[in-house]
Amino acid sequence: MAIKKKVGIRKLAVKSVEKTVKPIGKHLFFDAGPIITLIMSRLGWILPELKKKYGGSFYITPAVKFELIDRPLTIERFQFEALQVSKLIREGTLEVYNDVPEEQISQLIYLANNSFKIQNRPMDVIQEGEIQSVVAALKTGADAVVMDERTLRLFIEDNRNLRSLLEKRFRTKVESDQKLMDQFSNILKNIKIIRSVELVSVAYKLGLLDSYLPQNGKGSKRILLEAVLWNTKFNGAAVTGHEVKEIIDTLMH
Repeated sequence: MAIKKKVGIRKLAVKSVEKTVKPIGKHLFFDAGPIITLIMSRLGWILPELKKKYGGSFYITPAVKFELIDRPLTIERFQFEALQVSKLIREGTLEVYNDVPEEQISQLIYLANNSFKIQNRPMDVIQEGEIQSVVAALKTGADAVVMDERTLRLFIEDNRNLRSLLEKRFRTKVESDQKLMDQFSNILKNIKIIRSVELVSVAYKLGLLDSYLPQNGKGSKRILLEAVLWNTKFNGAAVTGHEVKEIIDTLMH
């Protein structure tokens, strides 16, 4: 009976999540991580400027709002960051998208969190806020999801390397169910991911950061670009040092 139930849930997940897309205009969905990184990097101000250039909507889901505002408001250390995000919502830069398909979210969380085991016990590798963002993006035909979280990005883009990442993270052997992994990845395969470092790079290319350029300095643009990308990395952006150098070299050519 248990096996039949699992198979039924898997089929239901694929069928229900792949429902007809319901477009709501040009838009992006944001996970909590990139917004936190920008706020901590003193770059939260670029979001309204990027939105103007983009010409569409920036959405967050209720679970992401909880991570960004509701929970941190109860912790003294993080209250001011929460107030900054609240201001972005109040001013219309960020909008809360409430019509999240909870059934599909639960089904995808089931697939993801039964794909890996440690000592024969399922691992919770995906959180609700992350999956809300990608499922809402899939449902509405979003241009992309802005997300730094590496586990979910690998799950969508390159699930073959995810097990080794988890083994390094938890320093123990991890068992995986490739069929479940592929079902999860196939549902979300058309989702495009943008990281916070890409947002900062776009801001640099658009000249939004030019007021920080050192005056009369040789190589001032490179200095600015290095400073802002390393600042973003050290404040939580999911990017390696090698990737930072690659981005710098690409943008400087």
